[in-house]
Amino acid sequence: MATCSIDTEDAVRRIREDGYAVVPDFLDEATVERLRSGLAPVFDAIGSRMTEEHGQQTNHTHNLLAKTRAVDEVLMNDRLLELVEGVLGPDFQVSGVAAMRPAPGDQRQWMHQDDGHYPIPRPHPPLIVNTLIALDPFTVENGATEVVPGSHRRVGRIDPDAATVSVEMPLGALLLWEGALWHRGGGNSTRNEYRRSINVNFNLAWLKQRENQFIGVPPEVVVEMPEKLQALIGYKLTNFGLGTVDYRNPIETVKRRLGEAVAR
Repeated sequence: MATCSIDTEDAVRRIREDGYAVVPDFLDEATVERLRSGLAPVFDAIGSRMTEEHGQQTNHTHNLLAKTRAVDEVLMNDRLLELVEGVLGPDFQVSGVAAMRPAPGDQRQWMHQDDGHYPIPRPHPPLIVNTLIALDPFTVENGATEVVPGSHRRVGRIDPDAATVSVEMPLGALLLWEGALWHRGGGNSTRNEYRRSINVNFNLAWLKQRENQFIGVPPEVVVEMPEKLQALIGYKLTNFGLGTVDYRNPIETVKRRLGEAVAR
């Protein structure tokens, strides 16, 4: 993985001020190719759906950690985790992992915030940092993410037709944004170009995850993960003991129960 040309302090400052930041060379080409290859079956299975309200839009494939080991390496990337920690502090977890591939003809998303799950009055401290890792270049034509800079500081809703910035970025780049930022996926107006990316979402560890990692990822998969990844998806003690089973890390209970099942 390549050394990034933007340092953590600068990226965190941009997220605080603008609501988002781009690390243009987060992954090198060899790492991107490994991810493309490992995720090929997932991306090949992604299609589009039609809705009366929003027209043709891409389906996203969620719960990737239950479906593939191809993304483990990037989730444990120290640089990525350092950037997230710079915004959320040290007590955070993975909220969800998805694969995205807007197809030709897919329409843009509706304008939204990602922290709307939590009924906490605004403004509030950051609860979420979400990311997109570009496995293809992001362009206006193929549906680059559209953001409203600075909108994470707003209290009320914004005009759905508010002016946006399309976040164009090269292959291997990383986009990070604060959960309160108003944004949407752009529309893909190309004739034959797909835009592949990995969406890794993080939230404060004392909040409920968007995707239930404890049920979504089978226990027999979890116990084979590195401890660092186990902790990232929630198998740890947080905030003076939240999440315990008999005052212990829940991974111990998972291992014991699997052992008992094998013994039977």
